[in-house]
Formats: sequence, C-alpha cells, structure tokens
Amino acid sequence: IVHSQFSIELADKWYGAGAAGDWRQIPLLRTVRNPNRIDARARIGLASGDFLVCCFGLLTPAKLNDRLLTAWLNSDLVRNPVCQLIFVGHKGDEDYGRQLEDLIAASGVRSRIRITGFASPDLYRDYLSAADVAVQLRTRSRGETSRAVFDCIAYGIPTIVNAHGSLAELPEEVVAQIPDVFDDCQLTAKLERLYDDVDYRRILSTS
Repeated sequence: IVHSQFSIELADKWYGAGAAGDWRQIPLLRTVRNPNRIDARARIGLASGDFLVCCFGLLTPAKLNDRLLTAWLNSDLVRNPVCQLIFVGHKGDEDYGRQLEDLIAASGVRSRIRITGFASPDLYRDYLSAADVAVQLRTRSRGETSRAVFDCIAYGIPTIVNAHGSLAELPEEVVAQIPDVFDDCQLTAKLERLYDDVDYRRILSTS
C-alpha cells in the first residue's frame, strides 16, 4: 500500500515492469483538531500582525532548508519587521544544522529566524494553526509521501512545494508549486507573492 503514483512508478523502474502490479494507492488522510489561530499564536509568542512562514519536519539536506533560508533572506520579507521564518523541527543532520545556524547568525535578522528543535505534538499543532505560509521542499525522494505537506493542507495553510516526487501530483489550485529543480529567485518570488496577494492565499487555503 502506497500513497502516490510516484511510488508505483519507482517500483516498476527499479524492480522491473509489473513489480507493483498488486500494489494499491490510497490517500494519506489527515485530520484537524479544532485549531484556534488566536490561542495558538498567543502560546508561541506571536503578535496578531506577525506574518509567519514555517517549514515543518526534520532539517536535512533532502528537505532543502538552506534553499528556503537563502530565498527568504533575498526576499522583501526580510526587510519587514513583522515577517518571521520558523523551522519547526530538529536537526536530523547535525553538520547541516550547524551550517544553517551559522547562516542564521550571520544574517543580521537572527531575531526573526528560528529553529525550534524537537516539537511536541501540541507545539507542532500550534505552529500549524498559527502559520500564514508553509514551505515544504524535497529532493532525492525515495518514494516517500510527506505527512507534513498534508498536515499543512489540512490546516488550510497556503503551502509552497517544488514539483519533486509525489509532490508533483498535488493540484495547482491546492498548493503553490515551483519547478522540481528551481532557482532561488523562483522561490523568493513565490514567497513575495504569497505575502502580497491575500486573494491568492485565500484560494490556496480554501481549495
């Protein structure tokens, strides 16, 4: 049992045509536990006017967290004191995590960029309830389906993904998609559009 056509295609590619003949694809179902945005923001220390961009999950090279950090630092959001970037998760790769922390320390805006470390289920749900935008990127997929992406969608967060692996199967009216292999400027432009375009965020939140 798998959650994407991409996994079936990988099986046929690596194990031979027909290897996935008896496989079945089912949805990765996620539910929402009555989120309260105002209460969640209060618990994590956000002001009502803060604009919160979140990335959920382990920090590893396969999640392209460094590319998100670079794109955010090159965007108009970095010059706006209400905008924050939060990586909700712990460092799955210590060397990679230290590199990210060094970049954050040298950014000049470290007070508005944070890595939470391990997030309890309650804290994870608070950030899902509080976020204005999520960015969930992937590379070097082995056929996995991102639970975090579906959590973001379930919570109505406008979510940026790159068209990699199973993420490419998500409808364009549901996520803000950029190419699988993208330039940092493409991600920067998408971040800026989601900040500026309230109607676009609303469409992604309600589709």
